[in-house]
Amino acid sequence: MSRPKKVAPDYRYHVSGQAVVTFNGTNFYLGPHNSPESKAKYRRLVAEYVASDFQTPDAGPRQAEVPILVADVTAEARDWINSKYANCQSHRARFLNLCNTLDDEYGDTTANEFGPRKLSEIRDLFVASGNSRRYVNSQIRSIVRIFRYALSRELIDANVIVRLDSLESLRYGQTSAKEPKPVTPVNLADVRATAEHLSPVLKVMIRVQVATGMRPGEMCRIRPADIEVRPGDVWVYCPANHKTARLGKKKAVPIVGDAREALEPFMNRDPDKYCFSPKESTAWYRQQRTLKRKTPANCGDRVGHKRGKTLKGASAKRTPGDFYDKDSYRHAIQRAAEKAGVPHWFPYQLRHTAGTAVREALGVEAAQALLGHSRAAMTEHYAKVSESKAIEAAKSISGLGLCESTTSKRSAG
Repeated sequence: MSRPKKVAPDYRYHVSGQAVVTFNGTNFYLGPHNSPESKAKYRRLVAEYVASDFQTPDAGPRQAEVPILVADVTAEARDWINSKYANCQSHRARFLNLCNTLDDEYGDTTANEFGPRKLSEIRDLFVASGNSRRYVNSQIRSIVRIFRYALSRELIDANVIVRLDSLESLRYGQTSAKEPKPVTPVNLADVRATAEHLSPVLKVMIRVQVATGMRPGEMCRIRPADIEVRPGDVWVYCPANHKTARLGKKKAVPIVGDAREALEPFMNRDPDKYCFSPKESTAWYRQQRTLKRKTPANCGDRVGHKRGKTLKGASAKRTPGDFYDKDSYRHAIQRAAEKAGVPHWFPYQLRHTAGTAVREALGVEAAQALLGHSRAAMTEHYAKVSESKAIEAAKSISGLGLCESTTSKRSAG
């Protein structure tokens, strides 16, 4: 049996001291061997080779004489992105999409000539696409991070970053970009109506999230092995992966009351298995469809006969995963909310609901502890002061008699 052909040709040393790569018999000389520039050019040429269905790249063979392009920067950054965000699919996809945008708009531009004007033009594209001001600013900061990584790899000059940093962020009221809608607590009546169209597994997930205020991603990955039993028979969930783990912080979520009652039936499984399985939800939905079937079982197609046959390509092989992620969890809730005829809402609003309820009852410090924030300022974004509290505060001020004393002084004058 012959050896399978490599998808990408090797990065090699040439007797001239240069790095070389060969595509379909044509040598491309990349510059000094093992230099950052030659490796970046190699990655860019390989990407072009694979994207063109293994056709020889259009770039000239004397790549050593070509300065570093924006496409070289993005080619080098892709390996960094895939490694840095290996456990965060959403961040990885966002940065890779930004690399594609840079390639499409300015891939052939010399990297040292990419400045604030070109960055501003990309920002204008984001604004014209209807993105919010904060999202546009976040995307621009991420592009600068890509170039900052290129600087760390000695591909560009330091003054490129200085120039890019000179572009001011979009300010409130000074741009045509729309303002993002603030995240607000969800109406619990809407949550109850939505739950009527969810599987038992998803109902428990909502109960646990409302009772704990966890982030959706943290809640989706609960395993029995992550639940510690503390003195006094207190359950504490210590997720292995969470938002602030990269900063060396530990997360501990008390599982008490309604959350413990809801989660307890899921603790009798393999300690390393996830508690909330999409496979169980899929089986439940199929069972419900079977129960609602009007055609007798001895007539028509047997149950499950056409399962997967109406799908084509990759979708036909798609199977439920081992656990929900924040996106599949959100999609399930959105579909159920649509069936229930209630306003659109998403799981992160449950975190705001829990934070607001705790703040109203026990104060901002208790809400900060529940949500796991290091700073109270962050808690302010999640735990809003209710209107009823604001009305009570206004009434207490009006009862101080300040208005009457001020009026009497004016009349006396």
